[in-house]
Amino acid sequence: MCIRDSGAFDQVVAERDASVSVAGEDEAYLSIQDEYRGRTVRNYLCIFLCFSYDGPRTVATLENRYVTDYSPLNVEVDTVGGASDDTLEVSQAPTTLSEGEARNVVVSCSGTTTADGTGDVTLLVDVSEPVYIHQKTTIQDVSYDCAAGY
Repeated sequence: MCIRDSGAFDQVVAERDASVSVAGEDEAYLSIQDEYRGRTVRNYLCIFLCFSYDGPRTVATLENRYVTDYSPLNVEVDTVGGASDDTLEVSQAPTTLSEGEARNVVVSCSGTTTADGTGDVTLLVDVSEPVYIHQKTTIQDVSYDCAAGY
């Protein structure tokens, strides 16, 4: 019986160079643009008398730059700098984005808050099909005035 050595091996250790880079915003599969224009997010309005008034504000625009639709898509407020994370909530956002489509993300006062101030709002954006995207983006200096009872 003859056994031949085929020269096969089961492990190799070698040094190799590798590089990783992040695509610029103009090449991103999902573009997230800051659209906040300084108007206060509030849940009431006073003109001689105060009354309940939902004053949500657009804070970002999402654009699908991939070659197919995103579905499902989820956007939520992750943190609000200097305030409780449940101070603001996403009240309007796309749940799907067609190829080339752009849609707004709107935040409003949550029903459980009594806070006011200015903070950096971090949004968490998730896409699970056809590509996986899990991205946080921060909108700077969002002003909010959320009073109890409104």
